[in-house]
Amino acid sequence: MRKFLLSAALLATPACGTDDGEGLTAPQLGTGDRSPGSVTFTPIATASNGLRQPRDLAFNPMRPEELWVVSYEDDSTLIISGAPGEARTFDKRIDGYAMHFMEQVTAIDFGADATTFGKPGTFGTCGESRNTYNGQAAMNDFTGPTLWSSDLTVFAKVNPHQLGSHLDMLHNTPLCMGIVHEEANRYWAFNGLGGSIERYDFVTDDGIGNDEHGDGLTWRYTKGAVARVANVPSHLAWDGATSTLYIADTGNARIAKLDALSGTPGAKVPTHETPIQEMDGATLVTVVDGDVQKPSGIELHDGLLFVTDNAASRILAFDLDGVLVNYLDTGIPAGALGGLNFGPDGKIYFVDMLGNRVLRVDP
Repeated sequence: MRKFLLSAALLATPACGTDDGEGLTAPQLGTGDRSPGSVTFTPIATASNGLRQPRDLAFNPMRPEELWVVSYEDDSTLIISGAPGEARTFDKRIDGYAMHFMEQVTAIDFGADATTFGKPGTFGTCGESRNTYNGQAAMNDFTGPTLWSSDLTVFAKVNPHQLGSHLDMLHNTPLCMGIVHEEANRYWAFNGLGGSIERYDFVTDDGIGNDEHGDGLTWRYTKGAVARVANVPSHLAWDGATSTLYIADTGNARIAKLDALSGTPGAKVPTHETPIQEMDGATLVTVVDGDVQKPSGIELHDGLLFVTDNAASRILAFDLDGVLVNYLDTGIPAGALGGLNFGPDGKIYFVDMLGNRVLRVDP
């Protein structure tokens, strides 16, 4: 009932539907009646281009019109050059050891430029995996975020030690449902197995295809406080200005935020690599509760949180206090919406996981 009343109030708000466009909030979602027909959903990539259950997507800041899309089913990456335009080209790649380093990939985010080998550009991924090497071995949970080169002559092109082209991996986040870059080689990840949020620092990459990962650091926050839904990504958004992490807490039907400056060091948990530093008493609060059913994708843009709802098939915009300011019904079947991102054109790009598509919202 709260959702209906809030939506009805929103529809009646003049600022959301004035003829001259003044006062519009989140116009990226359109200015009409919020129905699927009020905007155009432009296909950017489909199964014919190699998408296989796409989960997430990110634009490469070093080449801003280059869109990278990761697919869960075959551990692949589709690199789309000229994504905002009409003359797109498509380059599908599967790394030589993706069965471990990108198994059941769920999330991607671009990171720092610096590398140890002179070719700039990195990104991080993680997967909804318990490390089975695509069903070839018993699961052992030896998995977590992976650091990669975004150089097109390196990623999935070289395999010097039969471990693919990865640059680093830390193995403390099985069933990872989301990842976001903080700064340098630091990332945040959603641990779907333990219901926790983890902060990683790869420190420096280990070079191409090596397996010495002992210099990495891991901090664990809010153990048991967030919840996974199988096959639905739980993406993350980072606000560096306030050191705040926004979380699509899918299993708890909410958007939460974590104060990254809060918490005190607690126990150290032994692992295969350096110990996990547990952080006690960190501040995790609910921002949105009741207006989302299965939040999945999340992006911070123009001071608003844009969220995909996997169950309701909506894209919603909230202010940072959790007030709903706009939304769009996509008309896509329930269970399809996952990651979203903003292109250099300021428009929303999102994945249709069931239809094997990337779509753009053209208001």
